[in-house]
Amino acid sequence: MTDKEKKSKEEHEWNKKAKEIWLAGLGALSAVEEEGSKLFRTLVDRGSEFEKKRKDQIDEMWEQVNSRYKDVESRVGEKFDKAEERMEKNIKSMVSGLGIPTRNEVDELSNKVDALIAKLEKLEKKESGSGGKGAGKTGKSGASDKKSS
Repeated sequence: MTDKEKKSKEEHEWNKKAKEIWLAGLGALSAVEEEGSKLFRTLVDRGSEFEKKRKDQIDEMWEQVNSRYKDVESRVGEKFDKAEERMEKNIKSMVSGLGIPTRNEVDELSNKVDALIAKLEKLEKKESGSGGKGAGKTGKSGASDKKSS
């Protein structure tokens, strides 16, 4: 075999090896692409499952927190109502002990005074209409019987 032939044979072997390396690289790229797609799909599926699982856990936790909040809110409301009732009772007791009339008592008394005034005015009109002797005279207190407006 001549040098030329040897050289040609070596080049052919190098070309063959280079082509094999090239094809191996393409095969690796194809495998990575194929496996990468599978891996990507697997990761998406696992992520979706993980998200659902965590979402369910978060939703469950939220329900527990919300339930506890409502329970505490209810208990605080009840305690507040009881404290308000006790305070109101104590204030009424203090006001009563000091002899201060309640609003209802003042209103009741005011209504009675209004009724008495109306009766007095009616009597006054009756007396003045009949020309009675008590019209225009002053009573025991020295004040005029006629109402000044």
